[in-house]
Amino acid sequence: MVDARLLSEKVLAELQYDYRYFSIDHFIHWLEQKKGRKIFSTPHDFPAGSFGTWFTDAEEPYEYIFYRNNVPPIYQIHNQLHELAHFLLGHPTIHITRKFLAEVLRGERELPFNEYALLRSTDKRTDERYIRELEAETLASVIQEKVIRSSQLDQLTSGISSEKNIANYLEHLGMI
Repeated sequence: MVDARLLSEKVLAELQYDYRYFSIDHFIHWLEQKKGRKIFSTPHDFPAGSFGTWFTDAEEPYEYIFYRNNVPPIYQIHNQLHELAHFLLGHPTIHITRKFLAEVLRGERELPFNEYALLRSTDKRTDERYIRELEAETLASVIQEKVIRSSQLDQLTSGISSEKNIANYLEHLGMI
């Protein structure tokens, strides 16, 4: 079994994304450029117990991420990152057509959760599916850690104090 943390670090090192510019939209746009695929991320009213899903277009180079719409924004972003992690890790997914997707968006059909459950399970008795979920969750968490560290690092290395007296003192010492 591959260590999920090491795998996450490897995947992210290959991306070479600058987390100082992170927003979910910026990150998705970056992935589109790196992977040569359009990524659509859409809030959705999920049934109880479901938080997100990812599908690949069977006809075009498109990826579709659906995430739960009735949770706080921090969870919406986490759910999107989790589904993007499945994509980045090359996990299996369901292929859908634009016609099928249009029918879902018009309310004529439901997303194929029964089929999806066969790919995504947290049942430890089905090791392969459990490992995929663990890998995706770990990758999403590592991305969030990098975003947090970049934000904090920026605050620590800016060199400018909000206090004018401290800033003047540091400038006098030649530190800024």
